[in-house]
Amino acid sequence: MKFTEKTTIQSADVDMRGVLRPTALLAKLEDVGGHQMIAFPPSNDDLRKQGLAFITSRMVIQIRKELRENMEVDMETWATDSRGLSFNRCYRMLHDGEVAADVYSSWALLNFEEHTLVRVNDFGEVGGEQYLPLTLDIPLRVRMPAAEEYTEVAKRKIYYSDVDLNGHLNNTKYLNMLCDFVPGIEHKSLRGINIRYVAEAPLGEELTVLCKEDGDTYYFKTVRSDGKINCEAVLYF
Repeated sequence: MKFTEKTTIQSADVDMRGVLRPTALLAKLEDVGGHQMIAFPPSNDDLRKQGLAFITSRMVIQIRKELRENMEVDMETWATDSRGLSFNRCYRMLHDGEVAADVYSSWALLNFEEHTLVRVNDFGEVGGEQYLPLTLDIPLRVRMPAAEEYTEVAKRKIYYSDVDLNGHLNNTKYLNMLCDFVPGIEHKSLRGINIRYVAEAPLGEELTVLCKEDGDTYYFKTVRSDGKINCEAVLYF
């Protein structure tokens, strides 16, 4: 079933313009997903005890309304159209009955003892009954620029404050990190993100951040020190 909770935007959640940061937005919504899994087991803790953990494959986020400090919001989440190796989930955030943000996400279930991925048909539904996915204006799949079109904009080391229980850069932290490399970000309104997580960035890793600007759209690629792509993302303003 769909799972709902309420929350309030706090001062630590907003940027210098007073607008909810993308990392805070996604973290709040993912918390609701975790709470749904507690209400409809298995929870994330249950999975860890079985040697399993969800890892993020893709997040597509459409921001329809800017949220600010002290706003009370309603959050919803539900499982949707999962198949093969993709456990898919939607999230929605509303303010005064108006949709503020929609998220479509894909997750892989990792057996970290065997280093294999678990198929949906072999495990079953997670998070209760499935519902139809959200319809977003942002494409779920994006054709990324050719390698030679990118420009290196920074080196970014992964610090203790970036990582989660797995010792890797937390999936929500990517969003703020990428926004840091958008020129004039303090004057821009983010309306969407499509990010594909390719390979983990562990504690101590140094990422090379590559970017291509195309009008109000910014294409990003981060590369690990071993040459492997860490993530690919598109930010829409």
